[in-house]
Amino acid sequence: MGKLDKDEQQIHEMFSEMKVDTSKLTEQVKSKLHEESTVVPVKQHRRWTRPTVAVIVMSLMFVVGVTAAAVGNFDWFIERFNPSFGKIIEPVEAQIDDQGIRMEVIGAQKYDNQAIVYLSFQDITGQNRLTEQSDFRDGFDVKMHSPIKEGGGSDEAVSSVTWSQKMLYFNEDTNTIYYEFNITADPNSPLTDPLEIGSFLVYFDVKSYDDAPISVALAGIDGAETRSIEQEQIWGGRNFPDDLNPSIDILVPGNYADMPHGEKDQWVSAIGVMNGKLYVQIGKVFGKEFGSSDASLTLKGPDGNLEEPDYSIVFLTDEEGIVLDPVNFVYDDNQYKYEEFVFTIKDEDLSKYALYYRGFFSSGVEGNWKVSANLSDTNSDLRTWKNDILVEDYLFEYLTLSPLGLQVIGTYKGEDSMVSEMLLEVETVDGIIPLEGGSGGHSSEKRTFDASWNTKEPLDVTKATAIIVNGIRIPIK
Repeated sequence: MGKLDKDEQQIHEMFSEMKVDTSKLTEQVKSKLHEESTVVPVKQHRRWTRPTVAVIVMSLMFVVGVTAAAVGNFDWFIERFNPSFGKIIEPVEAQIDDQGIRMEVIGAQKYDNQAIVYLSFQDITGQNRLTEQSDFRDGFDVKMHSPIKEGGGSDEAVSSVTWSQKMLYFNEDTNTIYYEFNITADPNSPLTDPLEIGSFLVYFDVKSYDDAPISVALAGIDGAETRSIEQEQIWGGRNFPDDLNPSIDILVPGNYADMPHGEKDQWVSAIGVMNGKLYVQIGKVFGKEFGSSDASLTLKGPDGNLEEPDYSIVFLTDEEGIVLDPVNFVYDDNQYKYEEFVFTIKDEDLSKYALYYRGFFSSGVEGNWKVSANLSDTNSDLRTWKNDILVEDYLFEYLTLSPLGLQVIGTYKGEDSMVSEMLLEVETVDGIIPLEGGSGGHSSEKRTFDASWNTKEPLDVTKATAIIVNGIRIPIK
């Protein structure tokens, strides 16, 4: 897509100069004790296929007062980008600034526990920190009602929300990114009125490394300086051997070499040879939102093939190098995480081997961006009906059709629910409309499921005559 023309640029600069008088929000509580993945998460968040559910704790959520833009950013956006759901959304034009990043919800619409949102993020400091790789990852959140108990009532509990995220355009001149979010909450915990959207993390850039060579000479490495730790001091790892001893010898942590990315928050801590195996220890600063991911190492042997490690173990130390016990652990900023990889060596001549690294380095900022969008009542645009249609081993009991798609609640037989793999279509007076998705959840104990399918473009529910599931027609009553 081309750059903005002169008139559009002037209008956009007017938006950029507008300020919002807001107070700082209390730092959002979040867990530091998580394992970082060495694969950059994809932007499609579905509980059926990937463990990337954005978990929202239903506790006090601070709502920021925002002001609408004085000129029509909504009209400009619709005319400029012609978004798929532009005809059904209504203008919001509310924004908030924090950490030099401006978040604006341009327009949105909500149907019970589904919503479509168009928003932008802009770096207003002039540093141009945003890139085409910028993302929210697990920082994005949406406020929901507390889950409804069976038989009535509600609980303060953990609920979940799934979304698909699409970057519509990255304006390098204004360092602004425009997004489309298609959001679905649990059916028993619908989105709140007003719709509240926010983020506490913005990732600026992610640099990935795939089989990058580690600049260490393995030739001449012999023996190892070790210390012992107890098995209960191990925090995790990969492919633990069954015969792992209660007391384990590990390399003494140090600072042997830099990693391929050259960042100071991660390093090659130590290397040694014990019992015919090569031990490689990687250290990193623990518990930071941004920085180096956990490392994944491979060893290239004389045959030129990359070999995975036999296993690895993870342990933590404090600033003094004392190994920490998970049972009595107390988080502190000055703690370090080590992962020790163990490789089988088939040739004693280590000059024939080389180490390689896979992982990524992320940069970003923590803050509080929250916008409350007052939207009109859309209940008249919903078609909800009860049914007892059996499709294979799935009983479709409660269906809701909206301009954004279909939601189904029901029961199933068998060990696991595979309803997400079903082919769903909407029959209308104008033809058949295919649906996408299948996100949702299920209870193995109760054999219940909920699932949602989305449309690519707004659906006129008044023209819908039936739902087609794997070729089986379910009339809309």
